[in-house]
Amino acid sequence: MARGDDNQTHPRFDTPQGDKLEMVRHSSAPVPVPPVPEGYGLRALAAGEEARYAALYRLAFDDMTRLAEMPGKTLPGACFVVEHLASRRLVASCRGYYGKGRPRHPEGGQLTWLVVDPAHGRKGLGTIVAATVTNRLAQEGYERPYLRTDDVRLPAISIYLRLGWQPNFYTPGMHGRWERVFAALGQSGMA
Repeated sequence: MARGDDNQTHPRFDTPQGDKLEMVRHSSAPVPVPPVPEGYGLRALAAGEEARYAALYRLAFDDMTRLAEMPGKTLPGACFVVEHLASRRLVASCRGYYGKGRPRHPEGGQLTWLVVDPAHGRKGLGTIVAATVTNRLAQEGYERPYLRTDDVRLPAISIYLRLGWQPNFYTPGMHGRWERVFAALGQSGMA
């Protein structure tokens, strides 16, 4: 469920237990990465930047315990960040995880933890990092990568759809949930 943080500046998302929405990509073809806007830089997260990354992550997610497990699951060089060059703040990020451990996706790498600082929104930064991770998964040879998300993460879902990710209807209730998501996005039909 969406809510504001203590100072009501940034939207955040609780990550409730239960069935997440899933999306899959039925291709290992690369996707176009939009140009990085002037004043920003795209790169991999560097060693020693954990506190900077945690500050960005906290803008969108409540469960800070997940940070400790991320490095061990992330493909080498697959935590991409966008840095606002003037302030040196990390303002967008997305990760690519190894493909292991999920029964429905035993060989599919995972796109995960897309975060954009709302103060730097509407610049295409989320698309840039998500496309970069999508291409990193393709480079690894994952032919059916997947991602998991929440129904309320409509801006992220919109990005994923534009990058060729498609809903995965893995339980009967998923059709109705996806219909509501598409309606909220102003789209008439499901992919």
